[in-house]
Amino acid sequence: MDRAMLEKPFAADQIRTRRGGFGEKPLAYVAGHEYVRRLNEVLDAEWSFEVVEYRILDAEVVVLGKLVAGAVQKAAFGGSAITRNRDTGEVVSLADDLKAAATDALKKACSLLGIGLHLYAGDDKLPTRPAKAAPTPQGPANPTPTAQPQPQPQEASQPRGERLTSRQLGAIWNMSRKLGLGADAVRQRAVELFGTPPEQLARADASALISRLGDEIGRRSAA
Repeated sequence: MDRAMLEKPFAADQIRTRRGGFGEKPLAYVAGHEYVRRLNEVLDAEWSFEVVEYRILDAEVVVLGKLVAGAVQKAAFGGSAITRNRDTGEVVSLADDLKAAATDALKKACSLLGIGLHLYAGDDKLPTRPAKAAPTPQGPANPTPTAQPQPQPQEASQPRGERLTSRQLGAIWNMSRKLGLGADAVRQRAVELFGTPPEQLARADASALISRLGDEIGRRSAA
């Protein structure tokens, strides 16, 4: 097993970022298919992954996955929020939720082999796409001072990374209605927690919000 190839950092164009949950700094991540590609390249497709066990909880599904590469076996947990229909509250597709959780488990098992481990190390020097240089303004050497326009309010910036799914958005609105929260209250909470309205949340942040709403529903039910 070529450990140098396994642990080789992903290229800058493979790394994406998303907002960290609850005001944390942005997090770097790589899509699941890139981990599969790395396994195929290094192990010549001589590897396997299976879901050993899974649990369906109130607000999320949790998967225990096992990665086998030759004589080496690595196991890890993965999770994904359960998405529900925004109108009926019914589960949309547990298969899709379990698939997302299995991908999460695969990525974490891969990190135990060294794949993508640099993404979990909190390295502030991770490669990123180079920013375009700002154009140099052209004009006379000594321009006449002019009044500067007042800044206009801007919409909240869209979080980088994979956007939330329609099922996640539906789950947020459905759970909010159960809590008696209006649309404005939900948007305000999302902005306070993640700096963006529900419609523009990253998938991980949407999962975090769904978990918080689910906890509130559970506490009210138990009261």
